[in-house]
Amino acid sequence: MGSGDKKLARKTGKTVSKVDGEKIGERFKKSRSNKSEVEKTEKGSRKTKVDTPEATLRVGLDMCSKRGDIMGAIRLYELARKDEIKLSQYHYAVLLYLCSSAATGVVQPAKSGSGSGSRSLSPMDLSKENASVGSEDLSEMGEMAKRTYDRSELNIKEQKSVNGFPVEVALGDSSKSLSGKKDAKNYANGTVQLYPETLNGLVQLMKKNAAVSSNIKDDRDDQTGYEIQVSEDIKRLALQKGFEIHEEMQMEKVPMNEATFTSVARMAMSLGDGDMAFDMVKQMKEFGINPRLRSYGPALAVFCSKGDVDKAFMVEKHMLEHGVYPEEPELEALMKVSIEAGKSDKVYYLLHKLRTSVRQVSPATADLIEWWFKSKIATRVGKRKWDKELIIEAIKNGGGGWHGQGWLGKGKWTVFRTLVGSDGLCKCCGEKLVTIDLDPIETENFAKSVAAIAAQREKHSSFQKFQKWLDYYGPFEAVVDGANIGLYSQRRFKPSKVNAVVNGIRQMLPSKKWPLIVLHNRRITAEKMDEPLNRALIDKWKNADALYATPTGSNDDWYWLYAAIKFRCLIVTNDEMRDHLFQLLGNDFFPKWKERHQVHFRFSETGPVFHMPPPCSVVIQESENGHWHIPIVSEVEHEDQRTWLCITRANSSLAAGQDGESHISHSSTRKKIQVKLTAARHGNQDNGTLQEPQESGTNSKTILQSSTWGILPELEAAEKLGSYVIDFQI
Repeated sequence: MGSGDKKLARKTGKTVSKVDGEKIGERFKKSRSNKSEVEKTEKGSRKTKVDTPEATLRVGLDMCSKRGDIMGAIRLYELARKDEIKLSQYHYAVLLYLCSSAATGVVQPAKSGSGSGSRSLSPMDLSKENASVGSEDLSEMGEMAKRTYDRSELNIKEQKSVNGFPVEVALGDSSKSLSGKKDAKNYANGTVQLYPETLNGLVQLMKKNAAVSSNIKDDRDDQTGYEIQVSEDIKRLALQKGFEIHEEMQMEKVPMNEATFTSVARMAMSLGDGDMAFDMVKQMKEFGINPRLRSYGPALAVFCSKGDVDKAFMVEKHMLEHGVYPEEPELEALMKVSIEAGKSDKVYYLLHKLRTSVRQVSPATADLIEWWFKSKIATRVGKRKWDKELIIEAIKNGGGGWHGQGWLGKGKWTVFRTLVGSDGLCKCCGEKLVTIDLDPIETENFAKSVAAIAAQREKHSSFQKFQKWLDYYGPFEAVVDGANIGLYSQRRFKPSKVNAVVNGIRQMLPSKKWPLIVLHNRRITAEKMDEPLNRALIDKWKNADALYATPTGSNDDWYWLYAAIKFRCLIVTNDEMRDHLFQLLGNDFFPKWKERHQVHFRFSETGPVFHMPPPCSVVIQESENGHWHIPIVSEVEHEDQRTWLCITRANSSLAAGQDGESHISHSSTRKKIQVKLTAARHGNQDNGTLQEPQESGTNSKTILQSSTWGILPELEAAEKLGSYVIDFQI
């Protein structure tokens, strides 16, 4: 969109103003010029750094942003307006960020105003925020957002003095002094403020008080997870000032950017006005600005909290149309509103969204999913009859693990939290979970992208030489990350540990061929490597054509990763591949590949112990009989310790009589414990697994006479021990 002939529509409520395009361009150029001047002064001496009022204002706002000081930022804004200082886009971005954060009740300190806060989409949290402000306050603030504010409404008074500076008592007691952690937090929260009457004086005071903040040993050092709760009065003031600042930004014809649009959307969220928040996103596209995921959060949160399913999914549709993909917080919010509205088709759609984009759900999402399957509506949805061949063909075409043909079966669902064994069998229902195929074309493209990034970052064609070396000496069935193994549990590199792992993994490979050992050149030429034992090991690897030494200045991670991808083989490393290097590979295909190929290791008294890739894909799975298995995110050491949701129901294509179910019912409490008898079907000698009690409406007794199952003694003992009456349904 050209800047000379477009209309500038910036909405505050119902007001839309038109601005001449050429003036916008001139103002934008002037803004860029001002920014350039600021940058030049910042590179100079301390004296020139604060020579211009614009630069002084920027320094002050940056300190307020870093500390989450909303009241200090508002005072800086007032002084700048008093001195008729022209604010740039950057100034407005910081101010709106702080105002929008405080309006939601929590200020998250940031390094600059370029961020627009978190993507917290909890409808519960939003409801609390709106409820705490009150309906009358929301109505009043809504009117504020739809008109130009009278500056006299701020009613900020300057009174008394401390250490020669006037004291503004924002909402606290002027007799307090800054001493200790509590008072310093109050300072940031705006309850006690020391405000000089000049912009430069205020910035200098902020610098002095920065020492107080730096001595507080909480979470301020890394600014991670550090939040400041603000009072209700400051929330109202921040909302009022935020819309006033936005109005002035329009009047001054300063171009909006994604950060400022998102901040206004967050203020609309605080009002509970989802339409206004969504309109901010729509305006971004009108000005050629690409919305980000955080831009949609405010509108989505409001619509979800109000139970407006149609508008919530309208936001999601807009996201997808503009290349923005929801992540778990957004999908969780959509899931909750869909469950509350009883929209079974939407829940099914979102389960598959979670399957493709999230794979393993958080505990909160798992609770939400369990809530759905235990609902009465979930019991009623589904097909009683379906084309089994069509379902199997759909699973095959999708690569396995899902069919996407809708709910199958009727009746009550049972939900258990269980484990999946090393054989890939669910320990609750006995169903075999699948390993989902990786697309060969996608794998090839992934290998090419890794090679392209590595070749670009490595010097002197070193990576291209490695590729030729692989073509000559390959293929390999496993690749070993030598540095990760040699440094295991100590700081000094030990070739003997690498050798133990190499020998161990070699015995597990079909061909018993040497795996490829990738080591940085400095590991091989280090001081201790000339010792006889170390030298003998390195020479042995070289003679077997199993060692590749990456050159000085290279990153050996690229080498072992590419080799494992190229040969579609195992990679032995405990590196979880989470740093910035691996982030370049994206969050789509890479996690699936890593899950299928990474071998973890540890050392025991008898030697290395290997933890092979899981026997099934750790992703939401939908079976051909309509059952679900959903993995839950947790910091488990091994996959066989991961908790899964096992979700089944009797009235499926493998109904009672075909799936070998039996039940143990307590005669007095009318409860039953489900037992899955899978020996005949899976060849498993473990004849059954006791599960937690569940409600049962059936207590008809049938005695199993056949000795085929071989478990009557155990069942009789269970009856006697627990005063249970055995109830079989075959």
